[in-house]
Amino acid sequence: MDKSPVTETSDELLINAERDIASLRVLHSKKYYPEDFMHAPICFHATMAVEKLLKSYIIINGKSIEKTHDLNYLRESAKKIDASFDGIKSDCAFLNDFVPKIKYGEEIPITKQDMKIIIKSLDNICNFPPIKAIRDSFHQKYKIQII
Repeated sequence: MDKSPVTETSDELLINAERDIASLRVLHSKKYYPEDFMHAPICFHATMAVEKLLKSYIIINGKSIEKTHDLNYLRESAKKIDASFDGIKSDCAFLNDFVPKIKYGEEIPITKQDMKIIIKSLDNICNFPPIKAIRDSFHQKYKIQII
């Protein structure tokens, strides 16, 4: 079965990725009881942000991409544009393992150690030079600041 292409613009994807990242940061900065109560929503926002960042990068570079939540597939598609995307392979693979589990309601424990790696993987991807460049350009264009 053919999947339909992503119809959002790169800017639409980036604004929603930035919203996911901001939501994740706010949720992660709060204390909850039980301690792991917000781990799944934080992980959800991380995976969704990475998905949107990768799709945006692909679209900015004049390529189309099908609708998918598979971070490994999206990273491989971005790698066809820039081979350096191998640099975030392990981060995308780690986050990708959580996608179906959190998106489709499977109850999985997300540990405190998982959360550290989730946040680190997101930070690695956000600071990965090709992704950082599109984010910086977007922040400047729309005057978005983290304060």
